[in-house]
Amino acid sequence: MAGSFCQHHASREVGITQQLLEIRHLQIDFVQGHSRSRAASDVSFGVGSGEILCVVGESGSGKSITALSILGLLNRQGRVSGGEILFEGKNLLDMKEEELDRIRGTGIAMIFQDIMYSLNPVFTIGMQLTEGMIRHRGISRKEAWAEGIRLLERTGIRNAPQVMKKYPHMLSGGMRQRVMIAMALSCRPKLLIADEPTTALDVTIQYQIMELLRSLRDETGMSILLITHDLGVVAEMADRVVVMYAGQCIEEAPLAELLEHPAHAYTQSLMRAVPGIHDDRSHLLYSIPGYVPQEYGEMQGCRFAPRCPKGAECPIRSLEEWREIRPGHRTRCWIEGGAGDDR
Repeated sequence: MAGSFCQHHASREVGITQQLLEIRHLQIDFVQGHSRSRAASDVSFGVGSGEILCVVGESGSGKSITALSILGLLNRQGRVSGGEILFEGKNLLDMKEEELDRIRGTGIAMIFQDIMYSLNPVFTIGMQLTEGMIRHRGISRKEAWAEGIRLLERTGIRNAPQVMKKYPHMLSGGMRQRVMIAMALSCRPKLLIADEPTTALDVTIQYQIMELLRSLRDETGMSILLITHDLGVVAEMADRVVVMYAGQCIEEAPLAELLEHPAHAYTQSLMRAVPGIHDDRSHLLYSIPGYVPQEYGEMQGCRFAPRCPKGAECPIRSLEEWREIRPGHRTRCWIEGGAGDDR
């Protein structure tokens, strides 16, 4: 299975000069009354300048709340209870709201997963698309309007001048998603966080959007933190990959290394669950048994152990520390001989 993913990208070389974003031992809690639940623990990874980092995992793994915490957008119950989030060497968690506002848009922009509630229903697309450019880039309304049309056209929207005058409810879900992408790119951010950016789009438009994001990275040097559950997207886009499960990062590696030598049982299970182009018709698609646990803050040891095909055989399933198995490739899996075999 890994080989079919790797054929196109096995030789990719990426020169990452420095870390633009660095998350260190992040912990996120949700507090309601006297109860507290931990949604993410010991999350650590970085995004280099000009790099595309994909964070992959099932729903409920903690991908989106990690992304929201970067820009201070957790809801009222959400709390960052530990760790650091460094952007260009400065800890975002120490900043006041006014300082964060200056970074949002020009420093870091985000494409949100829930597009149905991301656009203001009482303002036209043009007003919402130009507002950030006028405020953050200091250009005139006329210049911002022309730039907005250009951005909409780049995302594949036809009749962009007419779309600028419409309200969100007048557009399809796919068109709204493309508007959100244009808005995120409008202030030319150094880092783009894209949370499932092609969820509402058909396959052809998905490909166009991914090509657009990659070309913008190549043209501007913009870094991208791409959150997805689609390993096909990962194989096409990523320079490096972080796999998350139950609120933890459980594997991290360059793309080709991860696809050729997946070391964690969960990563291998994800890859087995993807249909292969050469699979026989009688081949049954693999399904990971069980579900992502809902309450995992107090779990001890390997959080994937209850679902792991070799969980009962693991002699040290009570451990969850990182180990580096190759340069740049680390995992929390400790099953003997686990690196690169097919469990």
